[in-house]
Amino acid sequence: SMDDERCKQVAAELFEREFASFEPTLANLARKEHEIAATAPDLVTATAYSGINQAFYDLLAKRERVPVWRLFSSGPVFEGIPLYTTINRVLESRTPQEYSTVVGEVKKQGFKIFKCAPFEAVDGPDHAIEKSAEGLATLNRLREEFPALGMRVDFHERFRPNDFYQLIPELERLNIDWLEEPFRVGPKYDELKRKTHLRLAGGELFWGKQRFEEITDHQWVNVIMPDVKCVGGFGPLLEVLKMARGRIEVSPHNPSGPISTAASMHAAALYPDTVRAIEYSFDRRQTRRSTGETIEDGVLIMSEKPGWGVEPA
Repeated sequence: SMDDERCKQVAAELFEREFASFEPTLANLARKEHEIAATAPDLVTATAYSGINQAFYDLLAKRERVPVWRLFSSGPVFEGIPLYTTINRVLESRTPQEYSTVVGEVKKQGFKIFKCAPFEAVDGPDHAIEKSAEGLATLNRLREEFPALGMRVDFHERFRPNDFYQLIPELERLNIDWLEEPFRVGPKYDELKRKTHLRLAGGELFWGKQRFEEITDHQWVNVIMPDVKCVGGFGPLLEVLKMARGRIEVSPHNPSGPISTAASMHAAALYPDTVRAIEYSFDRRQTRRSTGETIEDGVLIMSEKPGWGVEPA
């Protein structure tokens, strides 16, 4: 939410006002999600709603003594989901040496794809091309050092379209696996798609399914990225996946901890034909294992424990 203290306060207020006597059943959760979907919360409130929603699914599944995804399906066992790992939040100095060290650790841990965001120097519309030089140099070094790893790049909407178009030949030469939000997702992506064969991804902060449906209808990107912490929770994430099925790839956005990662995997278990991989915040020291999270060769393994299958450390 970018404001943890306010988010905790808002969550407490929402719980007292709307959930203190709430009985968690699938039908009641669906009704509540439909009611809340009609609102337009700010990011902090959306995050609070999403967290409460995930907690209720965890409680309900534990009461039923099944993993969350089994509340919806009796189908074949879901073994796990491939991960791509984002390194943006583990970098401190952002020196060439640190980038090389961290991506080396990514490779050693068995991940096949990583995501980075080395364009922080582009801090406004002026001189964007000149300010892009350092980011392009970082991508060039990483491509030379790690030619077998897939590389995705998040641009955090830092560019104006005409400026970004000038970078496309170099990004294509580097064989970037996807370009994420160089500018706000919308009609200008029609032109962007005409100018590059590289895949486009976006949509990490949207609430509910309306914006994702608009993006999908127009096919502005190749991959949409709902985040369980922002979209309204687990049920709303499933609504986005239901809408997207057979129409567009979904890769849940998630640069966060094991609970939201597990929720993203449980959603993938219900729509395995729509979700090919999910985002994972790189854990350099592998401390998240203490929560019950299991990763093998870059694949997140589904737990058969009730609820999300992980617990806060």
